Amino acid sequence: MPKILNVSVSVTEEMVIKSSGGSYNKKLAIYLPDVLALGENLLEPKGIYDVFPVTRVEKERVLLENGQIFNSEHLCKLLNGVEEIIVMCCTIGPALESKVKELNKKGDIIRSFLLDMYGATAVGALLQNLYQQISENYKGYGITVHMEPGQLDWNISEQQIVFKLIFPETIGVSLNDNYMMTPLKSTTGVFGVGDPEKVKRGGFACEVCPRRENCTFRHDAEIMFQS
Repeated sequence: MPKILNVSVSVTEEMVIKSSGGSYNKKLAIYLPDVLALGENLLEPKGIYDVFPVTRVEKERVLLENGQIFNSEHLCKLLNGVEEIIVMCCTIGPALESKVKELNKKGDIIRSFLLDMYGATAVGALLQNLYQQISENYKGYGITVHMEPGQLDWNISEQQIVFKLIFPETIGVSLNDNYMMTPLKSTTGVFGVGDPEKVKRGGFACEVCPRRENCTFRHDAEIMFQS
């Protein structure tokens, strides 16, 4: 049975600047305190997850005990040796997106842009917080990093399997025929747990990512998985 978690998220000016590529634009920066205060009041963070036993991990397929199958060579390499996978979804809710549209219609383009960037930053941080909160239940286990449908060679169409497994509709997230979620500021992810002698600890998805050399979050990820 999927479990709903209360997950908090806090977004700083530094995080929003980093999400925008790390550039510091003084004209935009003067708006940030106001946008951060507005965004914080609009956040409605929610998370949901469930745990699924793994039957086996092949070269390109992860077979679950319940018969569902994920297809991705990179996901299989990440999950090699795990006994269970955790499938999760989180969202910041629809209020922020509605405000972005409202500001855009009013011609307040800068605040609309920055608030949208704030939302993207918030949902990314929320997924990481959800991952860390769930991981607290697996101290002593080997734990992988998380990977998201649409990342690397994992086809975005497998979002539909995620939705069959954990029912994100329960927290207000729906999936359309093009595998896009509503609210847009929602995301899903999968990670594995198992014998610490058999499970690779973190890093793999980052190590093979084609954006690795230019990623503004690379340093954060490396610190996290060294700890």
